[in-house]
Amino acid sequence: MAPPQYQNPPQAPPKFTATAKTLAAEAKALCDNSRSLLDRIAKEITPETATFANVVLPIAEDENMAGLQNRIIGFYQAVSGDGELRKESSKAEEMMDEFGIEASMREDIFKLVDAAYQKKEDLDPESFRLLERERKSYITNGLGIPAGPDRDRYKDIRKRLSTIQIEFQKNLNEENGGLWLTHKELEGVPSDVIEGLERGKGENEGKYRLTFKYPDMIPAMKFAVDSEIRKKIFIENENKVCHHVIV
Repeated sequence: MAPPQYQNPPQAPPKFTATAKTLAAEAKALCDNSRSLLDRIAKEITPETATFANVVLPIAEDENMAGLQNRIIGFYQAVSGDGELRKESSKAEEMMDEFGIEASMREDIFKLVDAAYQKKEDLDPESFRLLERERKSYITNGLGIPAGPDRDRYKDIRKRLSTIQIEFQKNLNEENGGLWLTHKELEGVPSDVIEGLERGKGENEGKYRLTFKYPDMIPAMKFAVDSEIRKKIFIENENKVCHHVIV
């Protein structure tokens, strides 16, 4: 039993109740809410009235609030047993990444952040650090490039890299490779791990299929007596990653 002071947490725990049908709507709602905030700031604040409190702080608070839900939406693709939900999680993450790129290259917001920075307000060190980093992030995310074809190309490259990264992670999550090994080759691996492995038939009779999933691979890498077998498992697992890069 947790101590009394920890029995009532300050916030509710995260919920993992999304379905393949609701995930896209949840991701779109998060993007729409953040976009509305940025639109409102751009409409109501001018460079002359821009400050840390009315520009950077609300954006940071919105990112903080949305951050937990963003991670949960993207988490399904790595852990869900529902293939359709994993697929929708990848699509939702691509949607959120595309919005993130769009938001990070909004020149109207950058002008307000830069104006707040130039005012040199008397801020506490943490707030000034946030303001400084926020301004720098807009510059490094493309607004340091003059508007025109070069900036547009940079934006396209960022979107393409995001798509490749998500597709790579999706392929990696769906990967189902493995090695057929004898009981002798698995010597040293805990018996409960071995008993949980698929048993071979036909040409693999008498062997066990060790997948590259962590519950299989980590105990084998840790406890297998034969160093050559550990080496083989390690190399095959790394080649799995190389294969998805090539594809």
